[in-house]
Amino acid sequence: MDIIWKFVAFGIIISILISTVFGIYSKSTATPYVRTLFGVSSNDLIFGLMVLVILSTFFVLSVVSGLIRDLTFPTNNPIEFTIETLVVGIIPSLIILLMTILRGYTITNVTAGEFMILVVKFSVLHILLQFSGFYSSVFPPK
Repeated sequence: MDIIWKFVAFGIIISILISTVFGIYSKSTATPYVRTLFGVSSNDLIFGLMVLVILSTFFVLSVVSGLIRDLTFPTNNPIEFTIETLVVGIIPSLIILLMTILRGYTITNVTAGEFMILVVKFSVLHILLQFSGFYSSVFPPK
């Protein structure tokens, strides 16, 4: 079994365990979408776990990128790689603007800041995936 599937299975088991514990032992709050368990709200727990996953992913990709340093495509095609990075950063980040509009809110400085954070996050992820050799394994050279 590949390591990725071990991590997926581990994540599924942990999420089922947390959902079960919150479902059985949690107390309701004033908001019907939030539950608390031992003084920890479900929103805080989910947010903390998401931050942990994102930071650990960036850490592992940074280490692997530093070890492998696959610069073949960016060195040979700098303009294409720059355009690719901008598209990979901007297109998925537009979802936050779409969600804001569809839910009836106006785009504020906070929304624009969140959009920029997402652009940076997706762009850095794209660069790390390139440098780690992931794209060269998915799209082998001709």
